[in-house]
Amino acid sequence: MKGSKKAVSCLTFCLMITLLVVTINPTICCAEDAKTLKVAVITAISGTGAIWGRGILHGAELAVDEVNAQGGLNIGGEKYKVKLIVYDDKYTAAGGTDAAHKAVYGDKVKFIIGPISSASGLAMQDITEKNKVLLIADTWAREFLSPEKLYTFRVFMTSTQAAPGMALAVKKYWPNANTVALVAANDASGWSIAGDYEGAYGKIGMKIIAKEFPERATKDYYPLLTRLKAKNPDIIQECAIGVGAAALLTKQSKELGIRAPVIGGAWVDPKMFVDSAGGAEFAEGYMYPLVFDRKSKDPKIVEFVRTFQKKYGEKEPMTTVDPSFYSGTKLFFSALEKAGTVEDTDKVKAALESIPEYEGLLGKMTWTGKETYGINHQILQSYYVAQIKNGEEVVLERAPAAD
Repeated sequence: MKGSKKAVSCLTFCLMITLLVVTINPTICCAEDAKTLKVAVITAISGTGAIWGRGILHGAELAVDEVNAQGGLNIGGEKYKVKLIVYDDKYTAAGGTDAAHKAVYGDKVKFIIGPISSASGLAMQDITEKNKVLLIADTWAREFLSPEKLYTFRVFMTSTQAAPGMALAVKKYWPNANTVALVAANDASGWSIAGDYEGAYGKIGMKIIAKEFPERATKDYYPLLTRLKAKNPDIIQECAIGVGAAALLTKQSKELGIRAPVIGGAWVDPKMFVDSAGGAEFAEGYMYPLVFDRKSKDPKIVEFVRTFQKKYGEKEPMTTVDPSFYSGTKLFFSALEKAGTVEDTDKVKAALESIPEYEGLLGKMTWTGKETYGINHQILQSYYVAQIKNGEEVVLERAPAAD
């Protein structure tokens, strides 16, 4: 009993001291509280696109960690800490619809970062556009951007921007190549990407002699490759079928004795590609576009890699999506501060459109797309052409991006 009374007295004494300190210096625990801004992240945490989908989440999280550590965003004279609400769309249209419905109608968010999937994004727009919810997204389908979709922005480069430079690089390194076989996933992204590469090769006089559209779950490419071998193409252009899938395609083409090099349609993790191919000899020669040179000595890149690995561990794959959405999220934050509001998405949209150039982690980012999509809501930046040589990623040259 005595011990109990002693504990109560001690607690009372501590509370009195705390109250006295706060009265004398209220900034210790009662500094001006930052408000909370809820931002949704809708992306593929599971499913076939999860390797890229997690990149959107990682990039957004790292940008939020940074801004919150600095006290939050200064919007309209008030401080806001950003809180991310994460939804897994499972890389599907149904998942995108469900996630957007929960985010917009349940959590009342006005801003969404993501998704990675074209099917998911196109489904989400039925909800986001009519509710004036801003999408800071990826997806590669051309129809994702249009003058009728005023609240959608794409902060990631697509095959529309990369294909022309890649086609020129192919002609440079294989000057005698004249025929191309396309291999693209049988979905909205695959159809769109195949169209981009068909157009890019056509412009430099190379002929498409075959098109194959396997399902994304395909593991056995031997039947497909056997058909292509019979047509003897000079180049096999895979159209962003996925890192593991592209590696299998490359491996199996070599096993069938096909001499045509496999050219990548999208950014890949080189270590994952080599591992998925079953070793350096099966990955040799694969050429692909590269926005993020993880070996760069640029202090900003070095620090980003260090911060990423500290937060997620060295075993977590880092794709081009991670740094792109770190920069894309920060660009979005700049627009919020410029607009001075977290409520009026029309003002935030106008502020985002009015930023002519943003210095991101990967260089200068500008808005483009009017000619292709009818609206300047597409990010444009330069990129590299890379190739797997002896199991390592080698940067060959810098390539121009196209509107």
